[in-house]
Amino acid sequence: MTDLFTPAAAWQRLPDRYVTVRRLGALTYNIVSTVIVAIGVGFLFDWRWAGGLAVAGLAWTGWRVIRAGRWVRTFGYAERDEDLLITHGLWNKRLTAIPYGRMLSVNVESGPIDRAWGLARVELVTASVQSAGQVPGLQQSDAAALRDRLIAAGEAQALPL
Repeated sequence: MTDLFTPAAAWQRLPDRYVTVRRLGALTYNIVSTVIVAIGVGFLFDWRWAGGLAVAGLAWTGWRVIRAGRWVRTFGYAERDEDLLITHGLWNKRLTAIPYGRMLSVNVESGPIDRAWGLARVELVTASVQSAGQVPGLQQSDAAALRDRLIAAGEAQALPL
């Protein structure tokens, strides 16, 4: 079964500092959500329910923060001659092969937290939603280099009009 998700390719992994970015994102999102929901439940129902919900929310936040490191370690991508492979997933593993000739565009994005850590995300757009993919958490120079390689490979293998 593991051979299905480990084709003969040299996997590139995400940088270690992306773990910190994922953990900060999970911490911020979950704490803000927990506080908002707990206050709402406290006003609408009972503050004992709000306290219980806050404890459950903090436990969930801890789980998400710990799991962020494992998620980053499972993510990998490989550039092959004909396609780009992207794999990720903790419980449900996923392997996506994106043929260079099917790419419509390559986007590079960097939000405020990513920029603070010098990271960016490369997103590949194809005609099919299922075959689109993204490589998050790359250093900005690596993201620019990957973007240029993908564009060059896409142009070389583009279908003739």
